[in-house]
Parts: sequence; structure tokens; C-alpha cells
Amino acid sequence: MVKFIEIERSQIKEDVNDMFALVIKQIEQASTALLSMDKGIASQVIVFEHKVNSFELKITKEIEDYIALYNPVAIDLRFMLSLLQMTMDLERIGDYARSMARFVKETEMKELNPELVEKTQLKKMIQQVLAMLKTMQVAFTEENAELAHTIFDKDDLIDHIRTLSTDILADYMVNQIPDTSAKICLQLQDVFRKLERTGDHITNMAEEFIFYLDAKVLKHQKKG
Repeated sequence: MVKFIEIERSQIKEDVNDMFALVIKQIEQASTALLSMDKGIASQVIVFEHKVNSFELKITKEIEDYIALYNPVAIDLRFMLSLLQMTMDLERIGDYARSMARFVKETEMKELNPELVEKTQLKKMIQQVLAMLKTMQVAFTEENAELAHTIFDKDDLIDHIRTLSTDILADYMVNQIPDTSAKICLQLQDVFRKLERTGDHITNMAEEFIFYLDAKVLKHQKKG
């Protein structure tokens, strides 16, 4: 029975890891589409978004069944609840990837203003978000609390870039700089906001998983 429970537990964790990989790919593709204004890539992101939703439904059902069947307590319950929360966060990040792709699909612009991209540090923000997401996946896979803690400093940079970008985009709107209409600037503000929210959700995942890992360490210390 114990072995079967471990198999079930490992399968759920593997499914969450697969969802991680899909969401990372979605953010990568959405970012590529955004920076190149490639509507074809944007379309792929939108098409694959349903797979992210399917993953969430599947994993949520698996966790609910696990809890109902095995009635886990203490550390095991904490683990399942952390996976449930992480799955919800990943689904939201998938939504943000789709929103970025929709911006690319719906705008008539053929390319973003290169100067604006550089000044707002859009590429740097995207790189930071992806670095956070990939770091969180490794921390999750390896159950590495120390690595998960590094997420928080990375999120501070994302918040800083978001604040900076708001001022720059407002300046572009006021001065009506060519190729940067007020509508485009507002849409880009929304992109930056979604990237910032992505960072927030990754931070949530780190906090949730660290809480589980710290409790696990404490349990082993008590046994020792």
C-alpha cells in the first residue's frame, strides 16, 4: 500500500513538472512572438493554451482523488496542497502568455519601436521572468529550498523594470513619438503588467514550496 501511494505521489509530481515545461514553452513562444511581432508564433501560443488548462484540470482531479483516497496528514498533505497551489499559479501564467500572444495577433504593428524596447528593458524583463520560471522548476524537481529562495531577489528586478517602464511609456504617449500611439503604449503597459504578475505567481510558488520543504526538514530533525 505504501509503495502504491508513493507511485501515485510521484506521478502527480511528474505531471506538475510536465505542466511547468509546457508553461515555460508558452512564455518563451509568446515572448518571441512579441519581440518579433510574429503572428504565426502568436497563433501557436493561443492554440496550445488549452493544453495548459487541461493540465490544471487533470492535476487538480489527481490531487483531489489522492486526498480523498489516502487521507494524507501533516507533511504529505502539505505537499499535495503546495502542488495544487502551484498548478493554479502555472495556469494563470499560461493565461498571461495567451494575452501577450493576443496583443501580437490583434495589433497592426509590424514591429515594436526598437528604441522603446531598449529603454523599457522589455527583453531584460522577459529574460528575468524566464530565468525565474526555470529556476523554480529545478527547485521543485530537486526539492531545493536554497534555490527556491533565489527567486525573491529576481522578482525585485522585475518590479523595478515594471515601474520604470510605466514612466517611459507615459512619456511616449504625452510626446506622441512616431510609431508609438497611445493605444500601443497602453497595450504595452498591459504586457509589462502581465510579466510582473507572472513574477508574482512564480514568487507565490516559491513561498508555497519552501513552506513545505521547511516542514519536511523539521520533521526529519525531530526524528533524528
